[in-house]
Amino acid sequence: MKYAISKIFPVLMFLITYVSFAQNTISPDDLTMIAGEWEGTLTYMDYSTNKPFTMPANVTVQKGKNEYQVQLLYKYPNEPNANSRGRIKISKDGLLINKTRVRSREVLPNKVVKITTEYEGKDNNMSALIKNVYILGPKQFLIRKEVKFDDVADWLMRNEYSFMR
Repeated sequence: MKYAISKIFPVLMFLITYVSFAQNTISPDDLTMIAGEWEGTLTYMDYSTNKPFTMPANVTVQKGKNEYQVQLLYKYPNEPNANSRGRIKISKDGLLINKTRVRSREVLPNKVVKITTEYEGKDNNMSALIKNVYILGPKQFLIRKEVKFDDVADWLMRNEYSFMR
């Protein structure tokens, strides 16, 4: 009995760890559902007024150099001079998105995937814990950046792209 437990326990621990680890990995399939045209808004915290500001924003999501990345072509109808590009790139092992470790990956209803990353960085020239949330779905696409400054208990929404189609 003791021998069986000493052999089975490590295998069970490995399986539990593997399942937990695998749930936090992302794949190119997570990116394919957001390809195409999207309409929505950009909301960001204006640090000069300490109030959120929302403006119309659209994005075209195109295939990148390979299956592990997509290009984001942002268009701002009211400010065309601010149009810009971005990308979402995942590592081949599925552990990183835009070079940041994936903290969680949840499958939500309606084929929607929520991916969260966290890292130490700077925002507004102050040290902060930075969280990026990606909501990827066939009809909803969201990228949100939240910051938690070292001396503050609450998270602050820094910016959020919210798109629908």
